[in-house]
Amino acid sequence: MLKGSFRRKERLEIETPVPAPEHEIKKPTRNLGSPPRLVFNTVAIFIISQLVAAFIAMLMLQVAHPNSRMGLDDSIAAQFAFVLIAEGLAAWLVIQIVRRRGLHLKAIGLGRPPRLKDLGPAITGFLIFYGLLIVAGVLISSLSPDINNQKQNLGFTDIKTQGDTVLAFISLVILPPLAEETLMRGYLYSGLRMIWNFVPALLVTSLLFGLAHLEIGNGGPLVWGAAVDTFLLSVVLVYLREKTGALYAGMLVHMLNNLIAFFVVIK
Repeated sequence: MLKGSFRRKERLEIETPVPAPEHEIKKPTRNLGSPPRLVFNTVAIFIISQLVAAFIAMLMLQVAHPNSRMGLDDSIAAQFAFVLIAEGLAAWLVIQIVRRRGLHLKAIGLGRPPRLKDLGPAITGFLIFYGLLIVAGVLISSLSPDINNQKQNLGFTDIKTQGDTVLAFISLVILPPLAEETLMRGYLYSGLRMIWNFVPALLVTSLLFGLAHLEIGNGGPLVWGAAVDTFLLSVVLVYLREKTGALYAGMLVHMLNNLIAFFVVIK
């Protein structure tokens, strides 16, 4: 009798499904979305962050100078506020999307802290990038010399005090590499790479990054030289993301490149 009861109980336990723990019911998705969605989200994050930052920075400028008609280009503090808000909002939106997809931040190259080992790939990548710039500069000069004479509008053209210099340094050298790497090589490239092979993911990411630096809509001519430079920069940054598994080496290369631009602005 006991033996039969035990067998019936055993069959009951086998046949009765055991409910999964609550934290396992919602399984994480395998990727960050389809390629069209990734591109759309990247463009949307860029545009939304820029518009929100411009609105808030202009509002702050009007509060500080209510009787003036100053624009963002007339105030170093307002330009700093714009960059801080735009880059911070873009990075925050990426992190929110990653979490809503049920993925860890390591999926976009932020799963570990920076290491000294990141310096080696960063230095190598920086040298390779400037080698590519030299080759591209020679080719462009032979085909269309006017492109090399174009200058990108980096802002911060009226630096007067040491405080202005600090704000410009943070705005040009520190903040953009952190946010742009999180958005472009972190979110966009990582998402594409989960679905595509290396080369198409690299090309789409780099083309979009280059187009973002054409300065479309500013009323002036398209800055093709800046687009070519940033395309080549993105190629190197994507390669570093692929080989190191993280964003930190690419961030360092991006910062070094922007540091050179910073010295051009303040000279």
